Amino acid sequence: MIIEMLYPDVANLYGDGHNIIYLGQCRPDAEIVRTSLNDTPAFATSEPNLIYLGPMSESAQRKVIDRLRPYTARLRELIDSGTVFLFTHNAMEIMGQRIRNDNQGYDVSGLGIFPLTSRIDMFDRYNGKVMGLVGGSTVVGYKSQFSMIDVTGDVEPFLVAERGIGRNRGTTVEGVRRNNFFGTSLLGPLLVTNPRFTRMLLSLLDPDTAPELAFGSMIEDAYQARLKDFSDPHRWHPWESIQA
Repeated sequence: MIIEMLYPDVANLYGDGHNIIYLGQCRPDAEIVRTSLNDTPAFATSEPNLIYLGPMSESAQRKVIDRLRPYTARLRELIDSGTVFLFTHNAMEIMGQRIRNDNQGYDVSGLGIFPLTSRIDMFDRYNGKVMGLVGGSTVVGYKSQFSMIDVTGDVEPFLVAERGIGRNRGTTVEGVRRNNFFGTSLLGPLLVTNPRFTRMLLSLLDPDTAPELAFGSMIEDAYQARLKDFSDPHRWHPWESIQA
């Protein structure tokens, strides 16, 4: 099994790199390829089982777009063929059409793989919780973002929030999914905080092997405690709801 972690030298915010550290603990036989900004991506000439990209600064988004633009057709090919992708927080925004910041006067062209536009407002950060179903299991996570996402056309979501907001403050539809591409604004790290989703991801990566989670009982106990907390309506602030 080969896991490619794209650009950990810049895409390393919020501790989300532990998604890959934890996957490596679940599958110690996996080869983890850490591709830096100056490297040729492994996916350019091979087919990793998983391609991961995590949170980054807004300036790093522009650098990553520049690095990946020559491989846009290859990324489309891998997504269409069913390769597993996990892009967390603002990583999925680079796959859209545009990233705009009207306050700072820039409008960056994304890779154009998904029909979405990211609107950045550095004076309007959203912090909150989200919970919703993915593959029949409840996923819990957090958001901390300057950007909101608008989508044109029919794009399957990562989840529909039972509580919390989605792609922007006016919808419960969160993230994107196409085949085995999972893109979500959620933080966590997602795979550490959601063992059910992690099992599903491991099954996609290796359908012939029963998924086993590292520190399984502790991870599950922590998930159940978090799920209980997220299921309590008194734990939710009015800010953490959609605004019509």
